[in-house]
Amino acid sequence: MWELYDCLIDPIPDDVKVSGYLTGTYCTLVTAGGGMGAAATNPLRTIKSMGKDVREMSWKEAAGLIKSWNFTEASIGAAAINAYYNQQESLKHLENTGKITMLSGEDTFLAHKTDFRGKKVATIGHFRYAEEYLKEAGTCIILEREPGENDYPDTACEFLLEDMEYVFITGFTLVNKTLPRLLHLARNSKIILVGPSIPLAPRLFDFGVSELAGTLIRDREKLEELVKNRERKAVVRAGTPVRITGK
Repeated sequence: MWELYDCLIDPIPDDVKVSGYLTGTYCTLVTAGGGMGAAATNPLRTIKSMGKDVREMSWKEAAGLIKSWNFTEASIGAAAINAYYNQQESLKHLENTGKITMLSGEDTFLAHKTDFRGKKVATIGHFRYAEEYLKEAGTCIILEREPGENDYPDTACEFLLEDMEYVFITGFTLVNKTLPRLLHLARNSKIILVGPSIPLAPRLFDFGVSELAGTLIRDREKLEELVKNRERKAVVRAGTPVRITGK
């Protein structure tokens, strides 16, 4: 069950210390090895924290917190992982391959707008502006852990995802450990991982993912300031959205 997580953690150095971290209301930051990573903060604390200062951990040890069932810790782990993968240097090997695109806007759904006509589309979580681009979809369902009007509860994924043609999944699923199951249920779909919490790690393509839509941080000082000021869209405002395709 941990194969996907171990695949992300394994390449991260164990001889480099975490130099800083910040757990904000909406966003968690980790700095290590000259890079900064960000992930959405999940405030659920189902078990006690390990109590060890993250700044005493190696980069790999901090990344391993993604496997914690204390989801605030797991958010730190996700940010540590993103500090490794979501850097310009880490993506250099994709330049001139046609597989990576820097977006001018914050919404990856725009890139697929013409693909949705008549298709069955599901989103795991709500995405800003998504509904505007999904108007021509034949079917569009939203699965939410805290469903609102016209949403499906997330447990409906067991019954609905196998029939979908496109499935967009939020990075929150990495932290709450539902991603491996969702990838299995949506294995017949085009799966796109979306959001600032998504690691831009091509190794995820080995697990059935078709596309990664994450964010490269371009202004660290601005990001820290926005996180401290409880800005919900801090990473979007301080970063550049990126799409990476598997084929």
